[in-house]
Amino acid sequence: MRQLIIISIFLLTGFLISHAQEVSTPTLNYDALERKLEKSDEQIKDEKKSINAKTWFKRGELLQDINDVNTEFVRLGMGKTEAELLLNQPNEVRTIEEEGTKKEMYVYDRINLIFENDALVNWEETEVIHPNPLPEAFEAYKKVLELDDQGKYDSRIKDNLERLKRQFEEKAVMGFNKKDYDMSVKAFENIVKISDTRVYEEQIDTIIIYNAALAARNAGDHEKAIEYFKKAIDLGYGGSDAYYLLKTEYITVNDSNAAIKTLEEGYKNYPDTTLLLIEIVNYYLTSGDSEKGLQYLELAQQQEANNPDIYFAQGTLFEKVGDKEKAMEMYNKAIEINPEYFNAYFNKGALYYNNAVEMYEEANKIEELEAYNKAKAKADEELKKAIAPLEKAYEINPEERATLETLQTIYYRLQMTDKYEEVKKKLSEM
Repeated sequence: MRQLIIISIFLLTGFLISHAQEVSTPTLNYDALERKLEKSDEQIKDEKKSINAKTWFKRGELLQDINDVNTEFVRLGMGKTEAELLLNQPNEVRTIEEEGTKKEMYVYDRINLIFENDALVNWEETEVIHPNPLPEAFEAYKKVLELDDQGKYDSRIKDNLERLKRQFEEKAVMGFNKKDYDMSVKAFENIVKISDTRVYEEQIDTIIIYNAALAARNAGDHEKAIEYFKKAIDLGYGGSDAYYLLKTEYITVNDSNAAIKTLEEGYKNYPDTTLLLIEIVNYYLTSGDSEKGLQYLELAQQQEANNPDIYFAQGTLFEKVGDKEKAMEMYNKAIEINPEYFNAYFNKGALYYNNAVEMYEEANKIEELEAYNKAKAKADEELKKAIAPLEKAYEINPEERATLETLQTIYYRLQMTDKYEEVKKKLSEM
């Protein structure tokens, strides 16, 4: 799932880069924009100008330009040579380290560019005209739509909102890359809100909704992640991965009923997705509903006939419902597919061991000596069957203490003194 998130963000990054404007000369003047913002602030307080749609339209455009004033030529992935051609030589070049990775910082008057392997991966503005202009730009366009009831500005507003979406997308990716997931979520949410305006006529940015869910998930806002994953699923976006991720969010907020319903709905819509099926099986395994678990395991076995994990899981469930013969069959099948399957060997040995314990208990109830000896001998034979699979389990994983402890008990019971002492020594050295 982590890979899924990274892929999604890289795709989005590629989208942003492909939309970068190719410019060769500056079009935005910092000082001029400062003066224009002061004038705009005065106009929206003016009783007459504040009810004019044009006032708010121009303000929206101005705030978008202010957002870009330091980054007009900047785009993710650009090289250092390109940066120097467009922005001139930096005032200073510093070597910095982020999460153990060395990077270069190009220091300019109002912005620092951060490069890794000659590609721009991040930037930070050190001097700005407005701390957060894009949300205010959106509010300005909403005001235009409110005042312009005849729709005269709709076409131009839609063009500007498309640009605003790209600007928010850039913020979202920057936030994600910097692990500022709250910033990323807010940016994605603004894009969703933009699509809800009347100029879009119910057009929906499904990929944005999905990425908003991913960002919220990383931000730890699980309720919001659930909201957006559900929206994505309702819109048919995200495939089986969306169901899986939604399930993990429900588990995080301790809503196991919603989690299993999500998995089962996902499997119903994507019946070829083994991951969802295995998750359903795991749920019923942990919840103790062995019968339901077996039903889904049979479906899983049909999809992946050579998956030893499925046969092992079936073995554990058959053991829970008391069908020991079938359980042993499944453990053997898992070992047949993977001869180094520790858990299957261990469970097989434990099954023989538990059978022997029950047989000893029954033997102890017999008062007649000859009959008791016969029953005990049969129990001894059953216990001996546990040795080979448990010794193989120890061979595969010699660090597992439980295997040695079980073998020690068996060797002691069967008076296998040399083996007992050998295991006792190993245990003392662990």
